[in-house]
Amino acid sequence: MCKLVQKSLRQASCNVAIPCCYFLVRFVLFVVLLGLCNAQEPVCDPTLTSFHADPLSCTQYYTCFNGVATLQTCPDQKYYDASRTLCDIPENVPCTIGPCTGTTGLATVAIPGDCTGYKLCLNGTEFDMKCATGTLYDETYGDCVMAKDSKCEENPCLTVDPATASPSTFYPSLKLCKNYIICNKQTPVVRTCLSGTVFSPTVAKCVPPADYTCPPGTF
Repeated sequence: MCKLVQKSLRQASCNVAIPCCYFLVRFVLFVVLLGLCNAQEPVCDPTLTSFHADPLSCTQYYTCFNGVATLQTCPDQKYYDASRTLCDIPENVPCTIGPCTGTTGLATVAIPGDCTGYKLCLNGTEFDMKCATGTLYDETYGDCVMAKDSKCEENPCLTVDPATASPSTFYPSLKLCKNYIICNKQTPVVRTCLSGTVFSPTVAKCVPPADYTCPPGTF
């Protein structure tokens, strides 16, 4: 049996054992999420009408009426301010929600646009994890898998300043060596090299395989 906790903490690949780990990982995450959902609603006093911030979202809050908690959402992506019991623009509301905020037990969380690692949540505490060379994170398995098998959406363009983004800037695809990415501001556009060539980030163009060694799992 694949030991999920030990495997994650030592950043091992465990790709061979993924099929046998799949249901174990899904079961663990189901239990974590089930406990999480049950734990977030406030306990309402049936004699009072009250308001409570949602610990998992800056834009949501709970109203308590007749002892029943109802989740509400602020309009126009505004944040809820518990001190003033109202919604306001984000600039006026101190609210920081991390990827592990409110989680209990063990869980893994994807990093938007970055497939090379993930967040390991242990009772709400966040740990930065990196995938081994040739592997990328996949939410289905909650772990790193071979790069070509990952369904993670890589987006190196998120780090690009839209005002200065140049269409001549190329990034290697971490999944397939024959692909590369051009940034249209912060939107990734995937391109494929001609048959029989691979993309070399060293010279930023497609070259014969003999001129560039592709990372493991990407060819």
